[in-house]
Amino acid sequence: MSVVRNKKTFSIGIGLLLSFVLVYVGMMSPNFGNGRNGLEYADDMFNSLSKGSAYFIDEAQQVADSQKGKNLNLTIKASSPEDAEKWGKLYTKAGAAVTVKETSVTIDGDYGKILGAAVADSDFMYHNDSKSVESKYGYDGREATYNWNSSLKKIEATLKAKSQFQEVFQVTKVQQKAVEPAYNYYGVEIKKVSENKASLVFLLTFYLIYTMWYGFGLFYLFDGLGIVVAKPKKKEA
Repeated sequence: MSVVRNKKTFSIGIGLLLSFVLVYVGMMSPNFGNGRNGLEYADDMFNSLSKGSAYFIDEAQQVADSQKGKNLNLTIKASSPEDAEKWGKLYTKAGAAVTVKETSVTIDGDYGKILGAAVADSDFMYHNDSKSVESKYGYDGREATYNWNSSLKKIEATLKAKSQFQEVFQVTKVQQKAVEPAYNYYGVEIKKVSENKASLVFLLTFYLIYTMWYGFGLFYLFDGLGIVVAKPKKKEA
């Protein structure tokens, strides 16, 4: 005896699911440029559009400029002597007097210039220019950006312990607006939403339709098999 209760809806369900699988196989093929499949292409596109909307370097520079003339004098600790030496290079290039002793880094310099140096390096990295940063410090630009972030967090914690909350607020903004996006988006191509509206609309529309495609395929398949959701009958008293 056949388990199919409704051949029409069963056939529609099978057709939708088979076409869904065929489209999926096509999306998984490396035919979307640079050996990427469809999911990788879409992921790269959204990352690029996200990066194009995350350029806050100008805001971070304004924060740095507002701190010029303020002195920063404190000691922070790195996780190793090697990291301490690399941190020291960052702040020395920023114009501060730096003393490195084992894992301790003592910094004495203009707070605004230090923040400005972090912003300038972040701008290079945001535009995927690691070589300009590497030429300043003698080691990898992305590592230097990571070191900026790590050391600025130590400065943030030290300033917080001293109840210098205004300075904490400024260093946090530079981290969030400049250093972190520069590190996280390094290597990602910059694309603006305003210049890629058609691609964005297509991807979002396709995602919506493709999700519904699968859902309706299952719905018609189960309906054809006679598997439906029904309200439970009320028990009579």
